[in-house]
Amino acid sequence: MNWFKKVLKFFTPLSSAELPNPLQEMETVRSRNKKGQYVGDDPTTPNKNEAYTKVPKKRGRPRKKK
Repeated sequence: MNWFKKVLKFFTPLSSAELPNPLQEMETVRSRNKKGQYVGDDPTTPNKNEAYTKVPKKRGRPRKKK
């Protein structure tokens, strides 16, 4: 029955949990405050770095062909 499960898995569509999510691609950038200034790291929190945050990666727009 093992081969039957492989064939069945091949022909069944992927669930929403198994589909790749483009928003999961994250990039690390420097944190900024409301004025646009860089935020420094707080030394009292050794396990967390406040100077960097993870944001979703921006998608590039396709260029127009001339």
